[in-house]
Amino acid sequence: MLLAEYSHLWEHLLTKVATQADVVCLTMSHYVDWLSARGVDCMHIPIGAYHEPEFLKETEAAEFLFFTTLAPFKGLEILLTAFDNLRIEFPKIKLTIAGVEHTRFPNYAQDLKTRFNGAHNIQWLGKVAEENVIDLFRRAQIVVLPYTASTGSSSVLYQAATWGRAIVASDLIENKKLARENDLHLQFFENGNAQSLQNALRILLNSVELRDMQAKHNFNSIQRVRPTATGQHYVEAFNRALEKHNGRK
Repeated sequence: MLLAEYSHLWEHLLTKVATQADVVCLTMSHYVDWLSARGVDCMHIPIGAYHEPEFLKETEAAEFLFFTTLAPFKGLEILLTAFDNLRIEFPKIKLTIAGVEHTRFPNYAQDLKTRFNGAHNIQWLGKVAEENVIDLFRRAQIVVLPYTASTGSSSVLYQAATWGRAIVASDLIENKKLARENDLHLQFFENGNAQSLQNALRILLNSVELRDMQAKHNFNSIQRVRPTATGQHYVEAFNRALEKHNGRK
C-alpha cells in the first residue's frame, strides 16, 4: 500500500510540474504517450548522435566497454561475474569500466574493486574527458548495457551506434522500446542473469560477421538523428512554445 501511495504521489508531482511548461521534450515516445494522455503538450526528440556518425574500424583485441555512472542498478556486478567466467574460454578478453560513481552510492565502485580484485584484464578509468570518449569506443569491440533498471533513454546506446560498435543489453522493457523506436539491433540477455549475459557476449565474440552486421545496421539507423536533425527538432519545440505566447519565432 505504501509503495502504491508513493507511486501515485510521484505521478501527481510529475504531471503538475510538466503542466507548468509550454512544451515538454522527451527522449522516448512512450513517455510522450503517457504525458499527452494527461493533457501535457509533448514532443518526442530522441537523444540522437552526439557527434557526426563515424564508423570506427574494429580492433583485433576483444574488449568490452561499460560506460555510465556506477550504481547498483547499472548491473556492473552482473557484468563482472559474466566476464570472470568468460575468461576461462577467452583468456585474452578485456573489460574497460568508465564513469563516475553515482552520488547516492559513493562506495559502490570501491566495494566491487575489492570483491573482484583477483580478476585480470579489467581497467577502471573513472571520469573520462569528453574529448577522450571516442577513444573508449575505438578500443572496444562490444559495448555492454547490463542495466537492471532504467531511468530513461541511454546515451551510451546512441554513442555505440554513432561509432559502429556492437551492443549487448539487458531485456528491460525500456531497452526494447528504445531499440524499436530507433530501429536499432541489440543482442539482448535476460535481465539480472549473469549466465544469460555470458551467453550473449559469447555469441558476439564468436562472430565477426554478426558484430559487423549489427554495427552497420545501427550506424545506418543513427543517420536519421544526426546532431543537425536533433537541433532542428528543438528549434521546432521552441517555436511551438513561442506560439503559445504569440511570440516571434
